[in-house]
Formats: sequence, C-alpha cells, structure tokens
Amino acid sequence: MTTRTTCLAIAAMLVVPAAAAHDFWIEPDSYDVGLEQAVPIRIYVGHGKDKTDWPIAAHRVVGLRSAGPDGLKSHTSGPESLDGDVSLRFETPGLHMVFIETTNSYSSLPAQKFNAYVEEEGIRPIAAHRLVTGAVELDGTELYSRRGKALVQVGCRGTGELAWSTPLGLTLEIIPLHNPFDWDQGEPLAVEVRYHGQPVASATLHVTQLGGAGQTFTLETDGSGKADLSARLNEGRWLVHTVWSEPARGLLQQADYQTVFSSLTFETGTNCN
Repeated sequence: MTTRTTCLAIAAMLVVPAAAAHDFWIEPDSYDVGLEQAVPIRIYVGHGKDKTDWPIAAHRVVGLRSAGPDGLKSHTSGPESLDGDVSLRFETPGLHMVFIETTNSYSSLPAQKFNAYVEEEGIRPIAAHRLVTGAVELDGTELYSRRGKALVQVGCRGTGELAWSTPLGLTLEIIPLHNPFDWDQGEPLAVEVRYHGQPVASATLHVTQLGGAGQTFTLETDGSGKADLSARLNEGRWLVHTVWSEPARGLLQQADYQTVFSSLTFETGTNCN
C-alpha cells in the first residue's frame, strides 16, 4: 500500500460521528496568588459544558507536585492528604508548574466509537496501526493514564527562574516556551509537545478558553513538535490538551494500546500581586 493510499484510507476510516471528548486538567481557584496563600485546586474531565469533577483519589494519583524557583516539591503527605478538597501553598515567589500524574485505567469501546474518539483526539499512531493491521472494524482497547500541568504565579514575577519551561520528564507533556503571564497580543506564545522526551510532530492540540466566551480551536504541532497558540488567544484562562499513544504487547487485560492524555492550563493578562 502506497503512502498516499494509506493516508486516504486513514481519512476515510475516521469519517464517523465524534465521540465524547476526554480532556483532563488542573484548574486552580486562582492562577496569580500571594505567598503562603491557600490555593484550592480542582481536577476536571470532559469538555466545555460537559465537564465534571474528577475525584482526587489516592490510589489513582502517582504524584501531585510542583516545579518552581525552590525546586521540586511534593504537595501530598500521605493518602489522607488527597481526601476531600485539596489546596496548595507556595513559599517562594515566582512561576510554579503544578503537575499531577495518574495510574492506568482500562477502556474498551466498540469499533465505531473507538474510531471516532481516535479521530477527534487526533491520535495518529492508533489510526495508522488499526489500518495496517486490519483492525478498523474491531473493538478498541487501551490502557490510559493522565498528566495535567498548571502554571501558577506566586507573588510578583520576574525572578528569572525558568523551571516552568523545563521538561519534567513526563511520559507526554506540553511545555510552554513563553511565559503566558508576560504575554501581550501580537507576540508569540508557543508550546512544545514531547512523548518519552522526544518532540512529537503532528500532535493535535485542543485549545479551550476556560470560562468567558469559551472559544475553542485546534492546531497541530510542526516537525519539531512546536505550535504557536497566539493567533487566536486573548486575555483569560486557557486549557491546552493533547493525546498520544502507541501499540504495545503484554499490556494488562490484553489492551491494544498504551495511551496518555496531557494538558496545560494557564492565564494570560493578569496583574502582578
């Protein structure tokens, strides 16, 4: 099968009704906080008006941490610290990257729904694998886990620390290449997507305004795994979400794919405390 024929076949396979979105993200009560201020956070799944709280359960969380001017910090102190509402406190001024990792869950969907989900999320490795292996009409099974990141400005910015733009070594992560708090319209605001530490070309980014007009748009990373979000951004809170996957053997419950969801939230146009 030629490359052109393969691409056309993938496109045809993916023309099916859209499945429900699977966004997962951290949303702090405020993205611009004072020193030692308690910052409630919530974890959401879903999309737009269909979002729901994701209960923070200890057995589902690998870690809830932050990277900032004071280095890497854990925000858990045992399973009981994740029960009920969760608030974070920061002792050092500057920009902190809060991030959460979850354990695997198993999913099985009928062929049409699975193909629709793959198309909506833009998971090219799954689409190509199902095509070349003749699995397009089969149910789709996967183990999936999640990675969420949120930028929180503590006190006045301008500390010169760049921990917020440093890759954290997550399986799949969205790395900001510019500081959203210092962004002005007309300037670039780019991100990079990495999977197992390597840039991901042609990853689909779903960008959603949190609150306000709630506008959404999508774009793809270029050959170096980068994408500039600035053309359609304005002041407000934003979510950037992507999904990537790979076929794997020996997965639990005989799943076909190992899938990771990743997100980044931030706010533009805030004032310094």
